[in-house]
Amino acid sequence: MRKLLAPLLAISMLVLTACGSGSSTQTTTPGTTTGTPATAAPKEQKAVIAVGGEAQTLDPHKTFSGNSFVVTNQIYESLLARGTDGSLQPRLATEWKAVNETTWEFKLRQGVKFQDGTPFNAEAVKFSVERLKNPDTKGPGAYIVTMIKEVKVVDANTVQMITDKPFAPLPAHLAHPVAAMVSPEGAKGDLGKNPIGTGPFKLSNWKAGESVTLVANPDYWGGKPKLETVVLRVIPEAGTQLVELKAGTIDLFSGVQPEKFDEIEKDPQLSATKFLGWGSFYLTYNTKEGPTANPAVRKAIAMALDRKGMVDILRAGMAELANAPVPKTVFGASASLTPIAYDVNAAKALLKQAGVTTPLKLKLQTYENAETKQIAGAIQAQLKEIGIDLEIAVTDSAAFTKDSLKADHGLLLSSWGTVTMDADYAFWAWYQSGQHQADNKAFYANPEVDKLLADARGTADEKARLAAYQKIQEIVQNDLPYLPLYFGLSNYAKNDRLVGEVYPFAMINLDLRKAEIK
Repeated sequence: MRKLLAPLLAISMLVLTACGSGSSTQTTTPGTTTGTPATAAPKEQKAVIAVGGEAQTLDPHKTFSGNSFVVTNQIYESLLARGTDGSLQPRLATEWKAVNETTWEFKLRQGVKFQDGTPFNAEAVKFSVERLKNPDTKGPGAYIVTMIKEVKVVDANTVQMITDKPFAPLPAHLAHPVAAMVSPEGAKGDLGKNPIGTGPFKLSNWKAGESVTLVANPDYWGGKPKLETVVLRVIPEAGTQLVELKAGTIDLFSGVQPEKFDEIEKDPQLSATKFLGWGSFYLTYNTKEGPTANPAVRKAIAMALDRKGMVDILRAGMAELANAPVPKTVFGASASLTPIAYDVNAAKALLKQAGVTTPLKLKLQTYENAETKQIAGAIQAQLKEIGIDLEIAVTDSAAFTKDSLKADHGLLLSSWGTVTMDADYAFWAWYQSGQHQADNKAFYANPEVDKLLADARGTADEKARLAAYQKIQEIVQNDLPYLPLYFGLSNYAKNDRLVGEVYPFAMINLDLRKAEIK
């Protein structure tokens, strides 16, 4: 074990003792699990899912939070969805094709109604896309559809999306939960509190800070779900989630801690699954204000962090070292970047050369989560070695999101899922200079990167797009607005009485349409 990681591991274990977590081991590709068949009398068809934080809103167009999407994806649906193999699958659209370089055509599923009885049709698609795109909606994920110039209603069951330039990833964007179809009638009210979609479940009750209760949609186009009730309970502490899973008071949670996998594997009633998904765990610098506006400080921090140690020891078996901003499952991820080397002495020398006086005081902000707290503690210990005193501020996810948009924020520790599985989704959000009040929380601006981003989304030529994304990654590795730490493995643990669930890549895509309690 490396010299620095001995005390670091002790620190992290203290964090883990406080935070806890859970697991049992199946390493697989994302998919459906079946559990152990039961022979008992019919069970109550109620599944309780633990979530780490509360939804900010249940209006899918007005959020970009995973905590919200975990709920909204059960109520609403997008035109397309991701399969367990990463491929695009039909959902509210049954067919799609490129008519020409700037026009995509979608055939819609017929006979579908929103939960308020409003017909789902081409007009509803037009309304939903235009609502998301409208600046008045103030949707943080509006950039998903800003390239759409016009939504043309061909007939009741056919729409065409006309883009201002060729945009190859458009179908992938329309599989995103932020691009959900909403009821035009329902949108006259407050969808944030009274959500109305076409999905398999409907809102029954929302107890702020505690839980969201959903009930089966009896008129769902895919058939009424077997689960009558789904309760999404807010349980921030991973240790508590595992205790409740063992007690049978919850049925599933995500974010299994590495040291708990063996424990779950030994329990005949539980199981866990892990696989490389679309997630990135990373550090955001403030490139506009404070000490990290100095590129030398950003690089010194990068050199001082033993990311391989984090992967091998702290996240044992549950992460891959990040050698690019996004994992290899994502189109456009670089396979040739060399991560900044771990070198404490060089980091100290760089700070001295830049005229930085130590001890340098910095603040790291993150949200309530066992993993973020574990890694925050590791970063704090490692930066102390180069003379940086790091204050850690942990808040709930809503407060973190709000604080991260402030001009004077400190270092931000968070995760990101490239949900479209296309680099445009992450790179446009992180690096495009017009996204400072959305997801470019580093306040990064580079005209060359802006041009490359525009070029990449403006061509259907995959080789040209890959070349542009490679160049972007080379530039940002030098500029360092963000520091990718590792790619955490997607994972979840469950009680085997829950069967038929499908888990494509991340918790926000949890599919309970065919799930049931055995």
